[in-house]
Amino acid sequence: MFRLRLAASGLAFLALVFLGCSDPDGGRMEVTGTVKLKGIPVKDGTISFDPLDGQDTRATAMIVAGEYSIPKPSGLRPGNYLVRVSAGDQKTPVNPVDADHPPGPGGGANIISKELIPADWNAKSKQERTVNKDGPNRIDLAIP
Repeated sequence: MFRLRLAASGLAFLALVFLGCSDPDGGRMEVTGTVKLKGIPVKDGTISFDPLDGQDTRATAMIVAGEYSIPKPSGLRPGNYLVRVSAGDQKTPVNPVDADHPPGPGGGANIISKELIPADWNAKSKQERTVNKDGPNRIDLAIP
């Protein structure tokens, strides 16, 4: 009887050890990096990662002073991702419907911002990057 209790206690201990070692973030990885446009850090913007390999994770992060960070709890699972970057100049009045006419009703001064990032890194992006399971996942972008 003593041996049975000892064996049961040992199994319970091993189960607790294995449960305690599981990844609370479900295999998500932290992703960090820098974003430069023509060699200059992007002041403000966003970067998004959309899965290409069927992963169930995607993320969008703010770019501040040329840097972004996606923490592990909201991070990306390993695999390939389509990357898109967006950054407006925050000063150019733009009419989103017709760029040849003033912005806003009656030509007001609404600021929508002119997109600074080329379309092949933005709306028509084909930029792919890989998130690795072994990390660290530092993905620096140099946009020409």
